[in-house]
Formats: sequence, C-alpha cells, structure tokens
Amino acid sequence: MSQKTDDALIALRQISRATSSGSRKLAKASAISVSQLIALQEIKRADTLSPSRLAESMSLSRGTITILMRKLEARGLVMRAPDASDKRRHFFSLTPMGETVLDDAPEMLHEKFTASFGALPAWEQSMITAALERVAALIDADELDAAPILDTGEIS
Repeated sequence: MSQKTDDALIALRQISRATSSGSRKLAKASAISVSQLIALQEIKRADTLSPSRLAESMSLSRGTITILMRKLEARGLVMRAPDASDKRRHFFSLTPMGETVLDDAPEMLHEKFTASFGALPAWEQSMITAALERVAALIDADELDAAPILDTGEIS
C-alpha cells in the first residue's frame, strides 16, 4: 500500500475509534445510547412529540422509533399521553428522571463535530462533505441507512 492509502486508513480508524469511545463514554456516564439521548433531546426541544414527528426529526423509521421509545418508557425517562382529540394518537414527554439524565449527559461527539464544522467556511464544509461521501462510496457504505449522528452499531 502507498503512504497515502495508509494515511487515509489511519484517519478512518481514528474516526471509528472516536465514535466508539464517545458511545461508550455516554453509556457509562448515563446508561443510555446516543440514539436514546438524541430522542430525549428532541422531545425536550418540542416539549411533547408524536412518534412520527420524532422519527422524522431523527431520520429514523417509525419501527425503530417504536423500539427506542419502548426502552425509554420502560426506564421511566419518557411518558406517553393520548391525544385529547384522537385517542389513536399519542405523544411523548420527558419525565423528571428523563430531564435529569439529559442534564447530566456529557457532550456527544456529533455535537462537538457540529460546532467545529459549523465554524468552517462554506467552501471547506462542502469539500469535507464531498470527500466523506466519496469515502462512503469507496467502501460501499453510501447506500446504508444512517441518521445524522455519530454512534456505533444499530440504533436502539
């Protein structure tokens, strides 16, 4: 392999390790996954949120959101309330315990990336995005379903 290939593979490995480390750090600090924390953040931002709106805001399928919310509900971090006008619909809101978990959670890797990336000039953001999309295509990952978060494994 060439030195450029080695450098590119090292950079990919560093990104992968940072993502795994960030997920482990969050799980250790708050005993929840990155996806679960983002769901809590989205609910807090909206005050109450329907599963379909949550799925849309997180770029996840409705089925994935159902599983995610069942886990959060079972842990007492969110509560489900029926819609006053349509009993078939329901909305999620945070419990006091969910608020505490959110307040105590460490900064997530994608939040750090968002702040740093957002500070770059538009041309550099475009260049980095194009390079990352090309790398995803080179390893046949460009067709994988992915949410705009840095997490390892399946969304759960």
